Amino acid sequence: MIQINKNILLLKPSATLAINQKVQTLRSNNVNVFHFGFGQSPFPIHESIVDALRDNAKNNYYLPTIGLETLRQNISEFLLKHQNIIADSNFIYIGPGSKDLLYQTMLVLESTFLIPKGSWVSYGPQINSTNGRYVILETDLESSFKLSSKTLKAYCKSNPNQQKTLILNSPNNPTGAVYTNKELEILAEVCRENDIIVLSDEIYSQINFNEDFSPSISKFYPEKTIVFGGLSKVFSAGGYRLGFMALPKELHFLHNTYRSIFSETFSAVSSPIQYAAIKAFKMEGDIKNYIKDCSIILKEVSNYITLKLKQVNIECTNSQGAFYIMIGFNNFKGQINALGIYTSEQLANYLLNNFKTALLPASDFYFPENELFFRLAFVDFDGQKVMRAYNNRPYINEDFLQKYCPNIFGGVNKILEFVMKLS
Repeated sequence: MIQINKNILLLKPSATLAINQKVQTLRSNNVNVFHFGFGQSPFPIHESIVDALRDNAKNNYYLPTIGLETLRQNISEFLLKHQNIIADSNFIYIGPGSKDLLYQTMLVLESTFLIPKGSWVSYGPQINSTNGRYVILETDLESSFKLSSKTLKAYCKSNPNQQKTLILNSPNNPTGAVYTNKELEILAEVCRENDIIVLSDEIYSQINFNEDFSPSISKFYPEKTIVFGGLSKVFSAGGYRLGFMALPKELHFLHNTYRSIFSETFSAVSSPIQYAAIKAFKMEGDIKNYIKDCSIILKEVSNYITLKLKQVNIECTNSQGAFYIMIGFNNFKGQINALGIYTSEQLANYLLNNFKTALLPASDFYFPENELFFRLAFVDFDGQKVMRAYNNRPYINEDFLQKYCPNIFGGVNKILEFVMKLS
């Protein structure tokens, strides 16, 4: 009998990819599904980035393991200019997506990983696959499920003799929350007092609806914050599979460790993709303005959904970025329980089967099963069509959404219909 690593055997397909596959199967069978389950940018890649890829398509050379020097320099300048992060380009690493670089870091660090309730689905499974350990830190709806310094400090006080690594994601998947500068500053104080390493997942960094909010704790805790980012969300290039990580000065001793593990795993990221990324991270005026327009559209879609759902007493996080809102039906728990539904996963299946509306249950994001929260990704629309309409008339209202974002409009109405039937 073939023996399989028990840590790998316990893994299941990523919830986000699984729901997307399920919806695609239903749609291929001509079932009209309102897809709030998958968080992929709906907008096309800026044409100048595509041109750079096309111009370098014949480049078939292996590149340096840690990435092209010019690309790493561009990312260093990007981080300084747009996220107020000082990062030495010699300690910036290019990998096949930030997801892979996060995983490699979990392999490198012997640590207890701290995950706030309301975090990306893959952190936990990645840690489990390395035979590592993680702890979920409590958060609440009032703060849009952002980690408080009080909670972090209490955990550290109870676990003093433990190497701790905090995973912080802002703008956040699944809640859309963005930490304020003050919140990050106070968290940084706790991290410094307790010698915590921070993995700052900033893959949505420029999809930030409030310029007064900072996406990065590195601004306040530069010495032990490892910053992660990439092309997938900000530049609408998920399929390009290129991410980066920036190692802080105090952790530069890990440089050779990363070089070694990269050389023994992915070797180097695709040459043409790296050259295209050089263009992206220059963040020149046309690309910067394009990303700003994408963010404005996403903000207006988010505002519309939140307004509609709150009118019928559905709980909603205050989405300040990314593609997401966390919504809750806990105000209707009695009526929902009367249907024989007691968990968020059961309710997600009920909504998909009976209202053709796909949401991801909060249990995939480290919530207890009986908390009836869901991640709602508001990107089920044709981004190119919407952008063209927005450029012709930069004013987004309900009529605009009904015409150009019919699945958003229709899906919201299906959720409203569900709640009305509970009354």
